[in-house]
Amino acid sequence: MKIEYGFSSTPFGDIIVARTWDGICDLQFLSYNRMDVIHELGTRWGLYTETTQSDTMARTVSKVLFEGYQHELRLDVWGTDFQKKVWHALRDIPFGTTVTYSEVAEAIGQPKAVRSVATAIAQNPVALLIPCHRVVHKDGSIGNYHWGTALKQRLLDWEKHELQQRH
Repeated sequence: MKIEYGFSSTPFGDIIVARTWDGICDLQFLSYNRMDVIHELGTRWGLYTETTQSDTMARTVSKVLFEGYQHELRLDVWGTDFQKKVWHALRDIPFGTTVTYSEVAEAIGQPKAVRSVATAIAQNPVALLIPCHRVVHKDGSIGNYHWGTALKQRLLDWEKHELQQRH
């Protein structure tokens, strides 16, 4: 398997983006040094994965996410059928809005599977493209985020501000 990866700056910190021939398979904020992240990618995708670096690809993804650049971004995410169902539901959450974990469970037709939904959300491999940051607790608190609640709050505030600017 061949994976192309790259780095880009965003208004919220640096990201790493990885893609296969079929689409983007990994997107995360850098919470530690680049070499450790590259090693983690290799571990996750296998020792026999051939990797090349393309920061241009990562910058394009950043422009789509944060600057309104129009470009199709295909995804190549691997997971269980349940995870894929949850991730698909997350992609339906409108920009600038939030839903609860319970609402996601209801949207996939499994209203009692709230904990399993939360686990699937936490395993989302492509942050921002599958907008897991838009899911909050029923009591209105923002809940956890892999890169910290402060970043999650900043992303939510930015989306709301951007949405207001568009109207």
